[in-house]
Amino acid sequence: MPILRYKSGHRSIALTFLVLVDNTFWPFWLLWLFLPFLPSLSAQTPAPTLPSTRQERLHIFDQVWRTISENYHDEKFNGVDWRAQRQIFRPLAEQAENRAALYEVMRRMLGTLGDAHTRIFSPEESFDRHQPSGISVGLLVRPIEGQPTVTWVEPGSAAALAGIRPGYRILAVDGQPTGLVLERLRREIGASSTSLALELQSYDRLFQSGPSGHVSIVYADDKHTSHQVTLQRKLVEFRRRVTARQLAHRIGYIEITGFAPEIENDFDLAMEELQNTRGLILDLRNNGGGFVNTVLQIASYFFQEQTDLGEFITRDRRVTKRYTGVVRQLYRAPVIVLVSARSASGAEILAAAMQEYQRAFVVGVHASTCGCLLGVSQTIRLSDGGRLNVSDTDFRTSKGRRIEGLGIRPDKVVPLKAVDLLHEIDQPLLLTTDYLERQIVFGNRHAKMDFSIKLPREIQIEGINQSDLRER
Repeated sequence: MPILRYKSGHRSIALTFLVLVDNTFWPFWLLWLFLPFLPSLSAQTPAPTLPSTRQERLHIFDQVWRTISENYHDEKFNGVDWRAQRQIFRPLAEQAENRAALYEVMRRMLGTLGDAHTRIFSPEESFDRHQPSGISVGLLVRPIEGQPTVTWVEPGSAAALAGIRPGYRILAVDGQPTGLVLERLRREIGASSTSLALELQSYDRLFQSGPSGHVSIVYADDKHTSHQVTLQRKLVEFRRRVTARQLAHRIGYIEITGFAPEIENDFDLAMEELQNTRGLILDLRNNGGGFVNTVLQIASYFFQEQTDLGEFITRDRRVTKRYTGVVRQLYRAPVIVLVSARSASGAEILAAAMQEYQRAFVVGVHASTCGCLLGVSQTIRLSDGGRLNVSDTDFRTSKGRRIEGLGIRPDKVVPLKAVDLLHEIDQPLLLTTDYLERQIVFGNRHAKMDFSIKLPREIQIEGINQSDLRER
């Protein structure tokens, strides 16, 4: 029987990174993709105001620059001449016409670091690490086969009622071709932890900015017919959740969308229900990370002994090692971890550990995970009420592997295809299930077998039709 144990909420639109406070890592949620991930402005937010004097503007700028200079985890600033950045951007901050322009200048400066975690938030921007939220229009778009493609539509949303479905292409946003909008967003963001992170950040910001609370979208359906629709931007709260069920042939499935204390009991209940399954799929494709203590708790179900998951390192070389603990029920059957480019931070810690200790086979939708894994010890409050996060700790796995800027390379890549989205087929999950069944039946010999699932000929050539779906 399928089981569901989960926290309800919207699908993740955020990247999480880790925050270190009193030797404990806490999550920080950056919205607007996966970031720059900037938190979003509410439609009711008043027009940004200008700090009253030139001295105040320069004081805020200098506070930001100095905080980075003194606390950034890399004393070489990722190869950036940080003093030179002050000379370049300080005159621009001095000339800023309003607060929005001032913060845009400072964001551009921070963007030169190529770090998706070091971010600044103006006083007007909604921001709460304990209750992550952001602006949504009820759908998500990702690059699929080189095209901006809808990958998820919120059930019952205006987007769903307008007829938008996964697999549809987004042609234009607010009257501009989508490609041009994405290129502008990439310029605004600057560099990021990886080129993949930058791409996803730009996609997550695609519908987030604009002169009003609405966005105009032109999309192409499955027959390549274009349609135009206007959707309302709304502030939504993201809730971490655990979703669990038993698949065919006694294979367990658990999806975790974020790591936080509130999901630990749900995961324990899921593991209890799935304890006697023949294998388990752990889905981290929409997991941006979270509390590292929860990551350790989840990992503890898969390692019999206390296991080193890695270490966090500060600028002055202070090291904090992280280990698994002891749980009441250990899962011993084969495991496959599903990841994507959105798998970041804590999700990368867990996936890396399972891969390095050969406890799980890692299947990915992309060639690597986000490569976004740094620690932030505190949020700095600026003199005008804005807030600044500075990456002040780096991470290495137990094998000495650095994740930031590199990501985790899956053992097998199964890319998404638009035709699968159109027909609501989760091909990565199907192939992962097939692979896990082979592993259960054939043991180590499964690695020499073809990694494919045999579909009827008409499906291979034409794709699944609605009758096929109904029959299943």
